[in-house]
Amino acid sequence: MVEIELKFQLSESKKKSVLQALKPKTAQKIRLQAKYYDTADRLLAQNHMAIRLRQEGDLWVQTFKASGKNHLERIEHEVHLGQCDIEPELNLELFSENKTVKGLIDQILNRQKNQLTLQFKTDVQRTFNIISMNETDIEVCLDDGIVSAGERSEKICEVEFELKQGSPEQLILFTQSWVKKYQLWLDVRSKAERGNLLSIQKKVSPAVKTQSLRLSKKDSPDAAIRKMVANALQQLLPNVAVIADKVADPEHIHQARIAIRRIRSIFKSFKSWSEGIDPLWESQLKQIFQTLGTTRDLDMVRDEILPELLKADAPFQDLAKTAIIDEPLHLLFQKTETMCLLLQLLAFTYHDQENQKKSFKLKKKIGKSLNQLHQKITHDADHFSQLEIEERHRTRKRCKRLRYCIEFVSSLYDEKLLKQYLKQLQVVQDKLGLYNDLHVTEQLFSQSSDQQAEYWFAVGWSKAKQQQLLYESEQALKKLADTKVFW
Repeated sequence: MVEIELKFQLSESKKKSVLQALKPKTAQKIRLQAKYYDTADRLLAQNHMAIRLRQEGDLWVQTFKASGKNHLERIEHEVHLGQCDIEPELNLELFSENKTVKGLIDQILNRQKNQLTLQFKTDVQRTFNIISMNETDIEVCLDDGIVSAGERSEKICEVEFELKQGSPEQLILFTQSWVKKYQLWLDVRSKAERGNLLSIQKKVSPAVKTQSLRLSKKDSPDAAIRKMVANALQQLLPNVAVIADKVADPEHIHQARIAIRRIRSIFKSFKSWSEGIDPLWESQLKQIFQTLGTTRDLDMVRDEILPELLKADAPFQDLAKTAIIDEPLHLLFQKTETMCLLLQLLAFTYHDQENQKKSFKLKKKIGKSLNQLHQKITHDADHFSQLEIEERHRTRKRCKRLRYCIEFVSSLYDEKLLKQYLKQLQVVQDKLGLYNDLHVTEQLFSQSSDQQAEYWFAVGWSKAKQQQLLYESEQALKKLADTKVFW
């Protein structure tokens, strides 16, 4: 069975209002006490799976969960044990009738099936009700409780929306009114993930990076672009969740920024493929991207450039205090406007496409878009060093956009030709990326040089490095212009 649900974090101040919205006279309440099991080396958690025993009121249920094709869907199989005189023990044989679940367990656990032990618990008071509208039934739940591992524990206060009947798109759009009214923020992390982190004494899972996408040449352009956005959201949403929860490290911010740039690249290069794209999305994504970019620039200078400056005997040890961002970044991803944007993008990926025309030439459209971008980039090759600063940055951004677009469509092309082209494009990106980092460094230290004269060292150092990179970048661009395209 595939479970389709969205989960949001809720502030304590809004809990009473949500309880009222669930209509206390008809809402049901139940205490859910669950125990989660895994091997000592967390094989299940590593593969985004969970096995639990849960007491639901007077009844017991044994459940297997695994990640689905996206953050909205999860594989779930329940075995209802009914009332038990004594607490039941975990029994994997109960899953044997479900071939899919049995296959996953056999594949992951192999010979360690008998080595599952209790890792953490959850104890939640759930208040829930079914809300029906437009042939859609949605179960809305407020979970209030704790997750605990040994003596360590964390608070749980979240709202879940589970689709019981209807379309996923309707579920997503339904949640927007709740987001606006109760300031909910989307969190794709499961209770199992939070519990596992608690049990291994970590605050956050590693940042989620770009995942490969397989398109079919039979896809319509509209279907293809929705798949691309869905793929980028797979990277964006988990990184956004930990930023909003104030536990992110610089890599989460970096990967969130990459995911947003990937979505913007889709819309800039392929937006004519679908009528479902809202023109406002691009400006909203740009604003978020720029905010994340300021943080990324500071992290880059501190972590990558500053050590090089110190090796060059720079007369200072750190960045100026004026370079520190005071505004908490997590608020950006708790904002109602940001949440609604993410939900609209998610709904876009689920839009019903049954009435799409069957006649189309996807690769022809891709080739046209990639060729236009390639020509704009290589047009600057012969005179790159003579361009204005903003024009050089424009070329760099086009290279990034081309790289991301190629990644989305790469499954449709010859791998050998693809790699040859990407190899030279990567050289260009590396040169232009370092050039940009040095320009950012120059600007950052220039802003503080009036207060600290020793920062002029960094300004001069970065300018000198940029001159050599200008020449190298121009040569790399010329080689790209001569490289055979694969489309």
